Amino acid sequence: MALPQAAHGSVLNIVGVGGRTPGEEFTIGGSVNGACLSFTKALAEIGISDGVQVNAISPGYIRTGRLRARLASLAAKHGGDLEAAEAEIVREEKIVRIGEPEDVANLPAFVLSPQSRYLQGALIGLDGGQTKTI
Repeated sequence: MALPQAAHGSVLNIVGVGGRTPGEEFTIGGSVNGACLSFTKALAEIGISDGVQVNAISPGYIRTGRLRARLASLAAKHGGDLEAAEAEIVREEKIVRIGEPEDVANLPAFVLSPQSRYLQGALIGLDGGQTKTI
């Protein structure tokens, strides 16, 4: 159903990084996130004629409560050393670092700004290099 021609605005989906790289760790969540990425692309096509910008951002490891719990669990293997646990994730995932909440806030601020109105249907990885697929 098309919106009136006067419609405009933006939709920005935040979709887990597991949607692009299926794997054992993301069996269910990755499937759901993959569907969300596909939904973003389909909605972006509709949005073109309706003047609605539609994109998605896929954050990787971001310093949140959920990640802190995972780090605490990993730290137990390293004698309680949280820095060693974080370094293990960075090394194993081959990423530049663990992301900060500000990293996630800064990208949407740009994507939703007037300067990025040409961006349409983009699936943007914000994961420090975690996603190795094209």
